[in-house]
Amino acid sequence: MPPHAVSNDVKARIPVLYFEQALSIQDICKYLGVRKSLVYKTLQYHRDFGVSVNPHSRPCGRLRVLTPTDLTFIRRVLSRRHCTYLDEIQLQLAVHRNVHVSIPTLVCTLRRMQFSSKKVSVKALEWNDKLRAHYMNMIARIAPDPEMLMFADEAAKDERTLSRRKGWSLIGSRCVQRRV
Repeated sequence: MPPHAVSNDVKARIPVLYFEQALSIQDICKYLGVRKSLVYKTLQYHRDFGVSVNPHSRPCGRLRVLTPTDLTFIRRVLSRRHCTYLDEIQLQLAVHRNVHVSIPTLVCTLRRMQFSSKKVSVKALEWNDKLRAHYMNMIARIAPDPEMLMFADEAAKDERTLSRRKGWSLIGSRCVQRRV
């Protein structure tokens, strides 16, 4: 079982509990839910450096390629046009920001920014809720019984072929593309 990460706040409590509260190592382990080796290592850092963590340790992983300004640029590109392909984002980053990243890096970055790839729902530009409500009220006055209405469907007309089927939007929100 790999060791779980312990926050620096919990590590900062270990010297306080040991020196000021005079608790034993076993009691500290029991109260904080940490291992004995972590308590000994934290006390050693406190003795050697005066802090509860190693000040010389480096953060794990590779440094981020994209800066916060680049992330803002990506967010603005996707807010203008949800259906932008990844290679188009990559090209715009290269042209406008002079940043060259791979497609997998873009996917990881979008996931980290809480974006997800979703099916696009198309909404007409002339969609107006007030006019729609007025129309529905007018139809309700004309035909009070819904059985009196008959509808025709234009099944042969398919406007979806002109639009993209997938787009990017924030997690928890729909991906809506407005179209004429």
